[in-house]
Amino acid sequence: MLPNWIIAGAPKTATSSLFRWLADHPEAAGSAEKETYYFVDPGTHMFQEDSNFANHGIAGYETLFEYCPASAKVVVESTPGYIYSATALRELPHLATLPKFIFVLREPVAQLQSLFVYFQQNWNWIGRDLSFADFIAAVEEGKSDFKGNELAVHALRNAWYPEHLRRWQAAVGSERMLILLFEDIVGDSRGAMQRVARQLGIDPAFYDDYEFPAENVTYEARIGALQDLNIWIRSRLPKGRLYGALRRLYRAANTRPASRQSPDVAVVRRLTDYFAPMLDELERDFDLDLTTWRAAAQRRAFAFTAASGAAGQRSSNAPDDRRIASNRGF
Repeated sequence: MLPNWIIAGAPKTATSSLFRWLADHPEAAGSAEKETYYFVDPGTHMFQEDSNFANHGIAGYETLFEYCPASAKVVVESTPGYIYSATALRELPHLATLPKFIFVLREPVAQLQSLFVYFQQNWNWIGRDLSFADFIAAVEEGKSDFKGNELAVHALRNAWYPEHLRRWQAAVGSERMLILLFEDIVGDSRGAMQRVARQLGIDPAFYDDYEFPAENVTYEARIGALQDLNIWIRSRLPKGRLYGALRRLYRAANTRPASRQSPDVAVVRRLTDYFAPMLDELERDFDLDLTTWRAAAQRRAFAFTAASGAAGQRSSNAPDDRRIASNRGF
């Protein structure tokens, strides 16, 4: 058995939750592991030596769906890194099932912030002493390989969604692409999933009283050294019941919800300006309504103006500040 729907991107856009919500539907089934990584490119940090297309072909991919019932109308997997993968783009459009592809997009500055916290806290790809501004500067200047994590290295380019969507559009056509917005999925999960169900041809009424559990939530480690040990251990444990039980125990003992950070407003404003033309592209070329993204940009502009005003007020006291500095011998 092979999937007929594939969630192909993008990272940190609630794709784990979307996969769970679809796989829980009685008319659908999901791969044994949500992220199979089967068609990611060799040489990337996601590549798995024991499970990949390069070494095991389509037959190996089929084994990941061997427990899916033949009656399932929708068979789905979700590897958000596929949106950037040359291997996925070359091979997946030609599967015998002619799968359709789901892409979930998130307002790009928020996506970058979430990616930063996730790679820093849930993992250790990004040093815990780095600020978001430091991270963006390192990406822009090519100063770090982030321990081999290419998603962090190319974070800015990856968030320019039209570049990647156009490659998939050329390969499969618009009729095989479903583009969703993260903000719709988390803002109105029930309504969003009922619309998705109708598009996938499964009963939307299932989601009338569904609870919508959140998956792969970003957290904050209480003790960094213990988190590093956890990462080392979990990379060596086979997935299964023991893995799940140990993960639950660890998260109860050493994690808490990620704290809301206050990144440098100037950096956020600069990123907002950088991505502004992309919103026009997405609306024009992919028929999206990005009202929520534009509202987020307006809120940032207001915050930047307020911060600039506060800075101007402080500068009016500059003579006193210089006097204090002079008195200290500077």
